[in-house]
Amino acid sequence: MSLEDYAAVTSTNAAKLLGLYPKKGAIAVGSDADITIIDPAIKKTLRMADLHVRDYSPWEGWQVEGWPTTVILRGKVMVANGQLLGSPSDGQLIARKIDPRVLRRPAF
Repeated sequence: MSLEDYAAVTSTNAAKLLGLYPKKGAIAVGSDADITIIDPAIKKTLRMADLHVRDYSPWEGWQVEGWPTTVILRGKVMVANGQLLGSPSDGQLIARKIDPRVLRRPAF
């Protein structure tokens, strides 16, 4: 998969389906500067300590290739070298506007 296709699948198209585009899912003037830098050479088994979530994840124990090394939210570094730097107050509620054509489509 090309980098362009990967970006479309994981960012642009997801943001469009969820009604968050162009605020999210784009690198453009007026969009949030949300960027994740992934090192494709990192191979690891997911552990709860890596996931920054509650006490359970269905992904625990999965083998993955590629790992985020830096996460930037609205231009602020939130994760660097595996260390969570952000705080819960960094989040923001974003109003969504889902395209009616998406809502009319069957889920499966």
